[in-house]
Order: sequence, then C-alpha cells, then structure tokens
Amino acid sequence: MKRTLITVNAFFKHIILLARPHIFLGFLAKPFLFFSNVISLSRWISQQPKTGIFNDFFSLKRDYIRRYTLYQYVVDTQHLQDEAIDYLELGVCGGQSFEWWLASNRNPASAFYGFDTFEGLPENWGVFFNKGDMSAAVPQLTDTRAEFIKGLFQQTLPPFLQTHALDNGKRKILHLDADLFSSTLFSLAMLFPYLKKGDILFFDEFNVPNHEFFALKTFTDSFYIQTELIGAVNNYYQVALIVKG
Repeated sequence: MKRTLITVNAFFKHIILLARPHIFLGFLAKPFLFFSNVISLSRWISQQPKTGIFNDFFSLKRDYIRRYTLYQYVVDTQHLQDEAIDYLELGVCGGQSFEWWLASNRNPASAFYGFDTFEGLPENWGVFFNKGDMSAAVPQLTDTRAEFIKGLFQQTLPPFLQTHALDNGKRKILHLDADLFSSTLFSLAMLFPYLKKGDILFFDEFNVPNHEFFALKTFTDSFYIQTELIGAVNNYYQVALIVKG
C-alpha cells in the first residue's frame, strides 16, 4: 500500500511540474510566503514565556531607543561587564550599538568585530528600503579592541574565520542587524561551528516576517540548534536569545 501511495504521489508531482503552475499562480508565491511567515512568527511569539523575562509586549509605539534598555538588561543579568567576550556585529551602519557595547564591556581581552558593506543594503529590503539605503562611513574609534571589516558578508566572513581564532572559549555575542534574510542566514550558518551553549544572539529587526525571523527559523530548523528568549522590546522588533544547545 505504501509503495502504491508513493507511486501515485510521484505521478501527480510529475503532472503538476509538467503543467508549469508558475505561469498561472506565480503571483501568489510572495504573498503566500509572507502569510506563512506571519503565522509562524505569531506562533513563535505565543510560545514565549509571559513572565520571568524582560519583555514590553504589547506596546502601541515603537521606540528604537528601547534596544539599549534590552542590551543593559542582558549585560546585567548575564554579567557581561567584565567577562572576556567576542562581539560580532553583522550590520554596523553608523556604529551606535557597536560603540555602546565597547563602552559596556571593560575586559581588555574582549574583541569587537563589525561587519558591513558601509555602502548600504546590497539588495532591496521590504517595501520602504532599496539597495544602497543606509550607507555610512566606517566609524573611527580609538579603542584598540575594535576592528571593522568592510564588504559583503559572503566575501568577508570566510577569510575572517580563517585568520581569527573564534574557537577560543570566550562567550560569543552576535548582534545581527543585517536586516536581510540572505545576509542573516549566511552569517548564522558561517558562525554555527563557533556557537556554544550560553552564547547570545541579538536581532535588531526580528519581527519582519520574511527576513530576520525567517532566517533564524530556517537556521534553527536546519542546524538543530535550540535558543531561548531572554528579552524583547518593541513587540519583538529587537530580541535577545541565548543558545541552549
């Protein structure tokens, strides 16, 4: 019976592909993906604990400054002020969050790496942002712990990982602010071998269904990695997750 069902399934699949449904139904692909991810995001939010974590859900107004309150909460509860960390920020733009983390960690053995094209988005993002938007100059900082790597992540992360020993036992803090699904997923996949229990992931535009959220879902589903929410602000626009295994 099972073999018969497999044969029938294969037959109908062949017929569907022969009919080339993209010609007639292709316009539905993007809205279907969006609604699918909205449903997944809604389900994910409903599964998060309602007490015991830092979370402002639900708030009527988005205040971008709240992300610094989230950072401070994580620094305080995870005791990161004096711990030696490797901080990687994927998407630096003007460098405000990067500078915040530099100022908030006092350990001289910590290292801070900022990745960005510094020429704006490499592709369109959603409805309101186009390729080239959000360009910024490379920040000029005096802290010798800081290093900026200019270029597409797909071109800069592989050689960086060959020359920098991230398997050094230090806790990793990943600040994922690339906005785009492609950039976020690539970064997570490349850094997966170096992630360990207790490392922390920040997302800066998490509740955009087709991008950072979708990238995390694809990553955790594909790499069998578990994370736990430790804080969120602006209705999950910015979130902090800890790696559980």
